[in-house]
Amino acid sequence: MTQVSVVMCAWKPRPDWFRDAIASVLADDCVDELVVVDDGSPEPVAALLAGVDDPRMRVVRIEHGGLSRARNAGIRSASGAYVRFADADDLVEPGGTRALLELADDRTLAYGATQECDDDLRVLRVKRSSLEGLIAKECLLYRFDIVHTSVLFPRGVLEQVGEFEPALRQCQDWDYVLRACEVAPVRGTEAVVTRYRRHESSASANLERATHFESLVVDRYFERHPDEVGSPLEREARAKLLLVRAKVARQMGLSHGERVRLVRAAFALHPRRTVEELVAGLRRRRRPATT
Repeated sequence: MTQVSVVMCAWKPRPDWFRDAIASVLADDCVDELVVVDDGSPEPVAALLAGVDDPRMRVVRIEHGGLSRARNAGIRSASGAYVRFADADDLVEPGGTRALLELADDRTLAYGATQECDDDLRVLRVKRSSLEGLIAKECLLYRFDIVHTSVLFPRGVLEQVGEFEPALRQCQDWDYVLRACEVAPVRGTEAVVTRYRRHESSASANLERATHFESLVVDRYFERHPDEVGSPLEREARAKLLLVRAKVARQMGLSHGERVRLVRAAFALHPRRTVEELVAGLRRRRRPATT
């Protein structure tokens, strides 16, 4: 069996970013297979890859059905014992897959750090975590600050988790990692394994819709765990959703009064988490700017 497969989905990709993303994967000597899923782009993406001659890469073209269906097709087509996901506008960091493989076994999710960058790949911040073990509740509560493209998934874990959920037009990545954390422990490295472009066309840029789908991810968790309904965990998770909405209230066009209402509702659900978040926000605002 192939050791490591990378699944990259593309729909109307920006050509230069797409080719850079492909090149970064193929430059990784730990990648044995690259499955490029063309999600029914009007112009087949294979044309953008003319001149790329690498036997590890193959293109699978499917009818346009959205990112989750494309990733599911990629998983079915991949033959690796381990699978990484890569986006068509991001870069796999040299040596990143090797760093993940050094932590990997057939029951554990290995993860690394992600450089969050602007369009020109200037680093904005680094997303990392130090959590290890069974951390599903921490993931639910937004305390596992990683990106799914920086995770190496064992085949057996993928089979337990099942498919990406097509009904989630956003936040499907969080939902998938959360479900994976429910069945497998995690082990991490501080090594940067992905450079992620954050730009206006990113799915997460649509804040109003993102907060809706975040709520659905939380709903789905408690549908899977009905014994936790009404528990302190659910109250904290619901409070965090309200605080996220309050945090982005200005960008979403919500009034100051609406923001205050959201914070009060969060406090009623989980006072400690609400106070922690407000204090952390004040500290961030008071922190001196660095150059």
